[in-house]
Amino acid sequence: MTADRILKSEPDWFGAAQALVEGLRGQDSLDRRVDVLERVCLDLGDALYPGFAKLLAAVAHFGEPEVKALVADTLAQALLTARLPAARVPAWGAGGFSTAFPGFGGGGPLLSNSRKVGPLEFLCVWLVRDIADAPLDAQAFETAATYLLDLVSASPKAAALYVDKLRADAADPTEGLHNAQSRRLIEILAERWAAGDPPAEVARAVARAAQADRGRFGLPFR
Repeated sequence: MTADRILKSEPDWFGAAQALVEGLRGQDSLDRRVDVLERVCLDLGDALYPGFAKLLAAVAHFGEPEVKALVADTLAQALLTARLPAARVPAWGAGGFSTAFPGFGGGGPLLSNSRKVGPLEFLCVWLVRDIADAPLDAQAFETAATYLLDLVSASPKAAALYVDKLRADAADPTEGLHNAQSRRLIEILAERWAAGDPPAEVARAVARAAQADRGRFGLPFR
């Protein structure tokens, strides 16, 4: 699937998750499994990156513990080798998602002023910025983030590496991806996750912080 296509109205997420797991199982090394994740992400493209995040969430939803551990170990290797499958989104203030990607509403060229973002960070940014074709509401964020946190946490190594990545992103004042709101969200996510809070509680804390910020700045709730 390429970025100029759209997802089916009712994708077969169970089948897609099963195909991903079978593809990973067919590889003889962690690096080759990372290749599979990268290829799936590349085939979807930046505009359909929410579909990649939802595919990982489907693995968490349908997968047995050993299946989740397989995918989480692959994500750990991706984090360790700086190959976490990511989307490119416009840097803060660089314009909307629809103008950044050909065939996604704007039709313009890919903005050079863009940043790579992994699945959990993507959800946090999407919660406060319009980087997809529709806003992400708090309930949808909680559901997706809970599944992703549960999946990554199946590998303690992956969880620790992801927490370190989130902390590094939050501490970098020049990287351009985050505004004050999304930076605060990834800080909360990293700290609550590192403290051992259950995935659902971590996701709820982040969603509530986002809603509190929107109320403080007079923005409409989604």
